[in-house]
Amino acid sequence: MAASLPSVILFDLGPSPDERGLATISALSGLAKTIVLAGADDDAVAVDALKAGAAGFCPRDTPPDLLRRAVQLVEAGEIWVCRRVMVRLIEELALRPATTPGLAGGEQLTARERELVNLVAAGAANKDIARRLTISVKTVKTHMTSIFRKLGLSTRLELAVAVGRSTTPQTKVG
Repeated sequence: MAASLPSVILFDLGPSPDERGLATISALSGLAKTIVLAGADDDAVAVDALKAGAAGFCPRDTPPDLLRRAVQLVEAGEIWVCRRVMVRLIEELALRPATTPGLAGGEQLTARERELVNLVAAGAANKDIARRLTISVKTVKTHMTSIFRKLGLSTRLELAVAVGRSTTPQTKVG
């Protein structure tokens, strides 16, 4: 049966997102990576969908080529949202650069891995991290794989959410 499940699900949230729609996203996300389609490009709806487990968010009128690209990237383990939504998600989760002792499993990370976690939580891309730490992008990816393995995570969004849970808006952990 697992072979018959899709790797990415496109889910139309319908005209007015509600708790039932968010519960459906959560259930679908347990089966496959889910991209939510919505009637409007609404940041708040996108953030709610991501919190419910979606790996992507697109307005219903997204051009087919862009939607195809979203599916490809989500299938490869990336998150697909516009930059504006990612910024809002980070703000809403009150992410601050943090050392990671309060992060479940954070004590297993090396000092260098904690540096990467802080940069990811601040929204830095792999190229930016490589440039800041004067390492190759391949080395960044190797560190990220190790971080995900040690923390039991699989995406940057999960990492950002985990770091957000270990901090509060007023306190920097560590």
